[in-house]
Amino acid sequence: MKGHGFDLEMSRLRTSERLSRLTLAVCILYVWLVTLGEHVLTMGFNTQVDRADRRDLSIFRLGWDWLERRFALRDPIPILFKPNFSLVYGR
Repeated sequence: MKGHGFDLEMSRLRTSERLSRLTLAVCILYVWLVTLGEHVLTMGFNTQVDRADRRDLSIFRLGWDWLERRFALRDPIPILFKPNFSLVYGR
């Protein structure tokens, strides 16, 4: 979550409340990107963003790079999980 991914130290946030919110958002994004990377591996899309003869990228990086590719090509992005916030808020 530092230099090779989200680069949190560049946010320059000073209040703990704002930093906590950003950290929570980044953690949720991290879980989603790992889930997306798992999907990329399962569906065999990894050759679109990684070497074909061997895997060099982490599952997180596969998700990140594949998402960037989808944005660049203006392709739809699959929604692979939806957090159930009713469990958190008791609704």
